[in-house]
Amino acid sequence: MAGKNKFSTTWYVLNFAGLFLFASALSSCDRGASQEVGVARKFADAVAKNDATARDSMIATYKFKDFFTNPYVAHDVQTWFRSFYDPKAGKFLSTATADVDRDLTKDVEGGLIDTGKIEETGMVKVKSPNSGEDGAYFWMVHQAGKPWKVAMVTKGESQVDFR
Repeated sequence: MAGKNKFSTTWYVLNFAGLFLFASALSSCDRGASQEVGVARKFADAVAKNDATARDSMIATYKFKDFFTNPYVAHDVQTWFRSFYDPKAGKFLSTATADVDRDLTKDVEGGLIDTGKIEETGMVKVKSPNSGEDGAYFWMVHQAGKPWKVAMVTKGESQVDFR
């Protein structure tokens, strides 16, 4: 009887260790994706709530910042953001995924407000809640010693000249 309990305990410990390692491997697959999605959500919240201070602190490029200097364009952007983001619930109306392998460095170089070294870039895609409509694409930039910022948000895949 004692041998059976010893075997059972060993079996449970090994299974627990295997499960722990498997869960750790899954969480490391994130590679910063959840952080990028979180920043995109915070930015969408600032735009949808018209919080100019928070919004402007998260903008990485002059071109995108210019969108908010014209009140009509700013209102259109705010209305568009509310079509895929619910400011009351504080969440996107559909799924958001991050493409952490998307290298936007050559696209954004020369157009950044801060001239610090670019450590990494990525793209957060928010699926449109409306069938057949292009989603929102958040162009993300992380510079040395700085938090993630948004270089641009486009409707679907688009080319942007930041210079």
